[in-house]
Amino acid sequence: MTRTPYATVAAQTPGADNNWFRAHPYDPPFLHVLSAEDHDILIAWLRQTSEQWPNSGASSIDTITMLTGLMMSSGIKRVVQCGHYVGFSTLLLGMIARRMGIGTKLYTVDIDPKSSAYTSGWLERAELSDIVQVAVRDSSDPICAKEAAAFLGGAPQLVYIDSSHQYDHTRQELELWWEALPPGGLLVMDDVSGLSADFDRTKKGGSHRAAMEFRSHTAPNAVILNSTHYLENKHPTVFRGVCGLGLFQKPYPFGG
Repeated sequence: MTRTPYATVAAQTPGADNNWFRAHPYDPPFLHVLSAEDHDILIAWLRQTSEQWPNSGASSIDTITMLTGLMMSSGIKRVVQCGHYVGFSTLLLGMIARRMGIGTKLYTVDIDPKSSAYTSGWLERAELSDIVQVAVRDSSDPICAKEAAAFLGGAPQLVYIDSSHQYDHTRQELELWWEALPPGGLLVMDDVSGLSADFDRTKKGGSHRAAMEFRSHTAPNAVILNSTHYLENKHPTVFRGVCGLGLFQKPYPFGG
């Protein structure tokens, strides 16, 4: 039986991703590798969450495509996520990890107990609790790095930051998880464009400023997409994630 494309449902459902699917009436690559059961669970999550959490805060399709591409193409086994909220990206990354079949695990942390409980419920429904560990605490707490390493079986190879978007907190996250990464490890950040600076309630420049400073001081070879996109910018983007995406790789020791 032909399954209903996720894109068809998403385009008709209020939420963070419907604009993307209205512009792209097809399922992105990561959805094509999911089992029929996982595909149906994602649609059920979408329908329920759109009613109970009108603003799901889900990661952009552009960003999720990049993350899953890195995981699958590089055989990444140890992943950390900072900020899962109500769990779209967490569910999806867990499903991709299982589909890879190489023992990939995900440690995800968020400070909100209510949304974390909601996420955990969906992980249980998808039978992902053995692959994904949900932690309820501040993602800049050093305990997280120790707990993640214990669950993952080693240092994270990929860290994804999409949490508070506040400047001071994001700088703390960057320092903590950069230290936790092994040489060659990857750190991916959502919401690094100029537009994203407005997400910072402290008005200090948010994750945009934190990412730009971190690239300047620590990771000069980082790639930041749409860094100069602001609210008043009317020019179309090729990479459609107007909130920006940052990719940082921890360098190998010289001569190592």
